[in-house]
Amino acid sequence: MTLTVKVDDRIRLMSALLAMTTWPMQEQDEKPRGIHAHARATRQHLREFEDHPAVLTMQELLESGRTLDSIFSYVTCLQWPGLRARSKDRPDWAPADWSQQMRDLMFSSRLQDFWGEPDEGPWYDAEQQAHHAVDAVDMRPLLSEFFTRVPDEMILHPNISFPTGQAVAFRWGKRLFAAVPPQIAWGNNPPWPYDEDPAYTQGEAFGAYARTLLRAELKRFPEQVETASQETLPVPNAFRAKFPEWFDQFAVLFISGLTTIYLEETLGPAESKAYVVMAHKAHGFDVLPAVVDVLSRYRQQHAEGKFGAFGEYLTAFQRALRVTQRLKNL
Repeated sequence: MTLTVKVDDRIRLMSALLAMTTWPMQEQDEKPRGIHAHARATRQHLREFEDHPAVLTMQELLESGRTLDSIFSYVTCLQWPGLRARSKDRPDWAPADWSQQMRDLMFSSRLQDFWGEPDEGPWYDAEQQAHHAVDAVDMRPLLSEFFTRVPDEMILHPNISFPTGQAVAFRWGKRLFAAVPPQIAWGNNPPWPYDEDPAYTQGEAFGAYARTLLRAELKRFPEQVETASQETLPVPNAFRAKFPEWFDQFAVLFISGLTTIYLEETLGPAESKAYVVMAHKAHGFDVLPAVVDVLSRYRQQHAEGKFGAFGEYLTAFQRALRVTQRLKNL
């Protein structure tokens, strides 16, 4: 089943709340970049609402260490357009009055008027660009080789607000959602249109879907995760310092390797090689070719019926990765 491109107002609202927290400054401190004109306009439009309770709640959740994937998943309990949270679906970590706070900000700021009509303006342009970038793409077959519960429908929400440097993803019933930003350009230039580099747009969406599925998949194999997490992954110390938790280290390696495979099979070797170079610059490791080799080995054994799911292969993956990397370094 091909990807569906759709702008969801609830996700737009979450991005607008994030725009008024300290997140935009954190992004610039980490890596100065030009942002979409709409992202700047959002901060200007909401400048009087920086201390609104809905924004302060978002800030508190960020400071608690909760991931953006988790925070944005709050939209799955929100009705639209009433912005009332279904109590049975509201996550335990979410304040009971957050939806009420959102409702007040939404109408007090006239945010929907600011967004404009659905068939014009920057959101419409982004939606059309994203359509062109992922036209006729089907990511489910490859994901289904590694994950046992892949939803039938995958939605790509083009996100021209915040965050500007990472995709956000979550499961919404029988669907997977990924809010994907446009590619950051050089210096202070605005980001590239989504269809300027389809490989980037597809790679970001694919990686975000894989991250969401990986979290759920590994919960099914606690013993294998416990065993694997006791062993050190072949990554440099700087990378380990940036990602001190085993899951985060493993997730970056696994998702980068799987995305490399996806790009090669979908768009060709030139795009996959470019992605490997980008990953090396971003993370400082040279282990990605070995990761791809080991994941390819799993695919073959999975096709032969030796493994029913990647979780069963987890401890073998770590051993094979260390051996493969040593051989490549000879």
